[in-house]
Amino acid sequence: MLRKISGITFLLLIIGFLVYKSGAESNSFNDQNVVTVQDLDEIPPTPPIDTYGFEEYRFDIIESRIERNESLYIILNRHGVSPETIHQIQLEARGVLNLNRMIPGQRYRVYKEDNTATAFVWRRTSTEYSIIRWENGVEIQHGTIPVEVRISTVSGTIRSSLANAISNEGVSQRLVVELANIYAWTVDFYGLRVGDQFSAVYEDRFVEGEYIGIGRIKAAEFEHRGNLRKAYYFDNGIQEGYFDEEGNSMRRAMMRVPFEYNPRISSNFSHNRLHPILNQRRPHYGTDYAAPTGTPILAAGDGVITEAQRRGGNGNIVQIRHNSVYKTAYLHLSRFASGIRAGVEVKQGQVIGYVGQTGLATGPHLCYRLYKNNSPINSVTYDFPPSEGLNQDFMGQYLQEIKKLDELLLSSKRGVDLAMY
Repeated sequence: MLRKISGITFLLLIIGFLVYKSGAESNSFNDQNVVTVQDLDEIPPTPPIDTYGFEEYRFDIIESRIERNESLYIILNRHGVSPETIHQIQLEARGVLNLNRMIPGQRYRVYKEDNTATAFVWRRTSTEYSIIRWENGVEIQHGTIPVEVRISTVSGTIRSSLANAISNEGVSQRLVVELANIYAWTVDFYGLRVGDQFSAVYEDRFVEGEYIGIGRIKAAEFEHRGNLRKAYYFDNGIQEGYFDEEGNSMRRAMMRVPFEYNPRISSNFSHNRLHPILNQRRPHYGTDYAAPTGTPILAAGDGVITEAQRRGGNGNIVQIRHNSVYKTAYLHLSRFASGIRAGVEVKQGQVIGYVGQTGLATGPHLCYRLYKNNSPINSVTYDFPPSEGLNQDFMGQYLQEIKKLDELLLSSKRGVDLAMY
């Protein structure tokens, strides 16, 4: 019996020892493998990348602007780039990047590693840039910077002119030009009256938080002489342009005025005008627009150049045949635009020449003439036929779009701030 009790006691001691040892090992394991926040190795952060894809920490970056009479050679040579390397860059740039188009005021960056220049970024426009690298052979890349578009609205009343009304609202004068382009065929901007009203929904464009100007007008309305004319921009990838509430095109077969913005009329269409130089009464089958020498003149419609030469009292003249019905003539030009000659096809709005005072002219102006079936007509008062309207298959989609735009036009009159649209 005593032997049996001793055996049990011994067995219990062994079990107790094993449990103790197991606990000690467990505690030891836990002590050695406790993980704390301080012991964690953090994932290293991604190195900051600049707008042009460079890891900023690697470089000393010199940012500046092109000065007058500076070239790529002068800039890079100043930063220690050898003439041989610059020459190689110039060779590689042929047909890829025109280095002769550097303009004073454009921004650029020089990237240096260990005080050695290895890359150059040329900001050609507010949204376009080119990168030149030469550390391991010359490489040239082009890129664009995303544009942030914010929708804005404006409305106002004409007190003296559209330009003044828009300026009073603190909006860029570019909006005047864009509105004039939309309504060029339907509104006489020299016939505006005090009390005429306008509203517009348009894009404000930003690059890296910097305002770069007005984008597209999305919708507009103009109350002129009691008539309300609305215009909406629509583009579904098949048909694009400005249309009215019923889907009729805002464009006409011909532009009423062949300029980007209406200049002053210095002499009207007349069957019996006293010629300012010849001092004789004779027909004046055109409209004279006074404008500074060099002002671009636009083709009033698509067509083919039938004449581009100097001809007597007309001075430098361009004539365009638009179709079997219409043709136009542009007189007294200072010079022709590049490529303008007889037989060349032109598009509506294309620059064909520049204002001057060649021939019988007392000052710089354009004499613009419109012919219908070879008979002269008054371009100021003529009711031009509209261009092709919106395809009926797209009207459902279009009506949904203009419903949203009408709400934005209404908000412009109420002075509501808009979030991004």
